[in-house]
Amino acid sequence: MDNWKNIFRSWRGVPVLILAALLVIWSINSLFPVLRNKFEAWQVKKAYEKLAEPYYKDTYGGKTPEETYDMFIAALKKGDTDLASKYFVVERQDNWAKTLEEYKTNNSLSGFIKELEDTRKIWEKTKESSETTVSFEYQTLIEKGSKATIGGQEVEIPAGNYTNESIFSKYPTGIWKIESL
Repeated sequence: MDNWKNIFRSWRGVPVLILAALLVIWSINSLFPVLRNKFEAWQVKKAYEKLAEPYYKDTYGGKTPEETYDMFIAALKKGDTDLASKYFVVERQDNWAKTLEEYKTNNSLSGFIKELEDTRKIWEKTKESSETTVSFEYQTLIEKGSKATIGGQEVEIPAGNYTNESIFSKYPTGIWKIESL
């Protein structure tokens, strides 16, 4: 211990001190970015896991888009609008739960079910489909113009032939969800 005291009392200890200070500064500069990057990567991983959690916990859906669609219709036929809404992608479930409950309250659920069943008979898989997204197109002929209330607003629907699309997405768990009808 006495040797260290003697080194710093003379000028010979100054280079040792400078060298030690440079070593500490170099260590901080070298390790800090590595530690910061690891911490940021950990934060990103945790944020991703939190965002992905609902998609991994969601078990409602079939092994094919068609099976999911059939399960959706079966739930509607039972009058279980809450279950039916769970066949949609997570971010659209709340809106569809409200919409389907509104159909049920207005006694228009049976008409909607019939429309869905008729659509299922005529839809065709599109060429743009992939392993994780499948879409089906179908034609709808509206012979007479009408008005509909969508989202609280009255919309006029003119007569004509329309091409519609139903889109399904495959979740990481392998089940298919309805993206849009």
